[in-house]
Amino acid sequence: MKLTDLNKKTGRICLILIPLLILLAAVDALILSSEDISRAQVEKQHVFGATYMTMNNPYYKVVDSQLRAILEENGDVLLTRDGTMNQQRQNEEIKELIESGAEVIFIACVDWDQVEEGIRYANQAGVPVIAIDTEVKNSDLVTCSVVSNNYHAGVLCAEHLLANRTGADILLLEHITAISGRQRIKGFTDTLASHPEFRIVGSGESDGQIENAMPVMTDLLKEHPEADVVMALNDPTAFGAMAAIEGAGLSGEILVYSVDGSPEAKTMVAEQMMTATCAQFPGSLASEAAKAAYEILNGNEVEKEIIIPVELVTEENVDRFGISGWQ
Repeated sequence: MKLTDLNKKTGRICLILIPLLILLAAVDALILSSEDISRAQVEKQHVFGATYMTMNNPYYKVVDSQLRAILEENGDVLLTRDGTMNQQRQNEEIKELIESGAEVIFIACVDWDQVEEGIRYANQAGVPVIAIDTEVKNSDLVTCSVVSNNYHAGVLCAEHLLANRTGADILLLEHITAISGRQRIKGFTDTLASHPEFRIVGSGESDGQIENAMPVMTDLLKEHPEADVVMALNDPTAFGAMAAIEGAGLSGEILVYSVDGSPEAKTMVAEQMMTATCAQFPGSLASEAAKAAYEILNGNEVEKEIIIPVELVTEENVDRFGISGWQ
């Protein structure tokens, strides 16, 4: 082959290869750039953890859903765990969430005292904890508590009872290991304390669960047939109590008070099956908890306790709250 022909062929190959090499270089650069962007996004993404005393309670499902929506809107991640009413399990969940990269943990504890083991582990790992919905006994261990005004919820129920009855024989359905439940019952009993015509004739432990409340209420009705009012710490407990009341053939004869403001409870209030439910505001609770978490991550101080107001829902005002969803 002549040298001139070889040069011509080499030139043609170069004309083909050079644009191809440029194209390949551009593709490589684009891929690397995409990887860098993706890596940067992941590096900026925050991971949060949440563990609730039980996801069997619709209220916690709503709180978690609202919290998740806020965090994911910011491009962040929420890892959720169910304590299943087992504090030891919940303590293990705290450890697992930290191992999964959680930078802040939201906790609605099963037992306000025994949760200390799990929170101390978080403290040692340098992961701040926000108590949500219910406080912990040693508040020094949490960075912030975001809760409803649980004591006032009980007060509002008692005030409504005082305004509508001249006396009563009352049954209490409690959850003593949850301070939020204890505060609600205490607000109720404290308000009635100076009115001897309103008597607490019996009480039972329900753990805040519908399936526990029904048999407990059945037994209480047998022991105290004179009872004409029940104060339940939350809506699921009230539903269990109402099932027992119906089973005893006493529907319409016993006033039923509770706390939550769930759609089901508001429907029952509207239909005069339940006397009143004190509404919590899960959206506000989630919003304040998320806001506190971001402030903590940014190195800012937050309030030690954030209290969300509550409102009593009765037959007279239930339309203002609506019954199709949570307020």
